[in-house]
Amino acid sequence: MRPVMLFVRTLALSLALSSAALADEVVLRNGSSFTGLVREEGDRIVVEMDFGTMTFKKVDVRSVSKGNDPYSEFETRSKAATDIKGMLELAGWARGKGLGTKAMELYRRILTLDPDQADARKALGYEKFNGQWLTNDELMMARGFVKVNGRWLTKEMAQRLLAQDELARQENDRIELAKRIADQRHEQEMTRIALERLDSERPDRWWWKYGWAYGASPFCGPAGYLLPALPPAGSLPLTPPSVLPLGQPSTLPPGRSR
Repeated sequence: MRPVMLFVRTLALSLALSSAALADEVVLRNGSSFTGLVREEGDRIVVEMDFGTMTFKKVDVRSVSKGNDPYSEFETRSKAATDIKGMLELAGWARGKGLGTKAMELYRRILTLDPDQADARKALGYEKFNGQWLTNDELMMARGFVKVNGRWLTKEMAQRLLAQDELARQENDRIELAKRIADQRHEQEMTRIALERLDSERPDRWWWKYGWAYGASPFCGPAGYLLPALPPAGSLPLTPPSVLPLGQPSTLPPGRSR
């Protein structure tokens, strides 16, 4: 797979720079070749091309063929291109030599001199619509398209898609709300069950049922004390549990007295 990808990359570079035959050429030991402005930096060979720079180790380079530098020739030609016609010719020459970035810079410079220059506008991707030069998103919007989720759609399709998205959002909100309500109800039910279990495990004594109360300290002291709260009237028998009614036999063990 790697040799195939290397061949494809080499072929693409060769096609992009096929017209720059007079530039420097670097041939690698694996047979790949690159053209551009070549210079040496220590143990490396640097190739400057219009779309970027590539660096190779000298041990990987088979040969370097020096030719006329298209970059230097472009700089020489640009000094003579002082009018729009000369700039257009130089931009066309630069594109033919693989100097696309230089050509785009020239076209933008031409538009500063003549904003309505058709060749420069078209080279930069503009299209005239209703008397205005538009490009990319502006042109699509002028034609009545709407961009939704990265796609250009007609207004009808966009409205239909947005309506479907809104319905889906509402349904998701409804499901989330129902889930939250169910979770809250489950939590409340589990709390109720836990409280009922706790009440069933406590002794059936009135101080567990009615809690504790604060009593003032004797002799008007600064501190008080806690004591069981009194139950409501009628909730306890009048006779203390330790006092038996007359005539009822004692339940104490033999030999114990009250």
